[in-house]
Amino acid sequence: MKLQTNLAICTWVLLSACASADKPNLPAIGNNVALNAAPPADEAFKKQPAGTILNFLQWYRSNVTELKKIELVKHSSNPDSAKYYVVDADGTEKFLGALQQSGFVSDGYLNKWRAYFRKCNDNLRKTPTTEAPVQGLDFDLVMMAKDYEEDLKGIEKSTVENVKVANDEGSITLGLPTVGRLKYWISKQDGKWLIEDIKDMRSALDQAQND
Repeated sequence: MKLQTNLAICTWVLLSACASADKPNLPAIGNNVALNAAPPADEAFKKQPAGTILNFLQWYRSNVTELKKIELVKHSSNPDSAKYYVVDADGTEKFLGALQQSGFVSDGYLNKWRAYFRKCNDNLRKTPTTEAPVQGLDFDLVMMAKDYEEDLKGIEKSTVENVKVANDEGSITLGLPTVGRLKYWISKQDGKWLIEDIKDMRSALDQAQND
């Protein structure tokens, strides 16, 4: 009987370890949307689906420090090219898993970034580089810019410039506190508005994602 009990305990421990290994190792991302956030200056933000975008950006601001700790590139494991950078697939999945955890983005949004990361990795194989940051991953993937801190800090000062929504889908363009603009494609799924895509609407001369 004692032997059977010990075997059962060992089996339970092994199963628990396997289950834990299957879970993505996410950073300490909070679910708090807008901790001590100021109210939006634009009344349009108080309406859905624009409110969803504001909530997402406030969530991102609350968690950006932890998200920035996730490595999206690493040195190649190939001994012949170990000094070159490649996309870190585990890191990109950890990053996307954290965004999914926010509850504001769709599966389509995540899959578009997966395709983008694959494209970046292909480019790195074609044109190896030993320098970081890596071209194509040298901007903030949510704010779509290299310099974004001021906009994110005062995101409530943004304005809703254009709304085109019909049949539970459409787009919303935001004017950021600085001179920039971001366009969001959104859709309503299971009664909730989700972000499908984000595009930088600045002059974007150095924005690789708009090439």
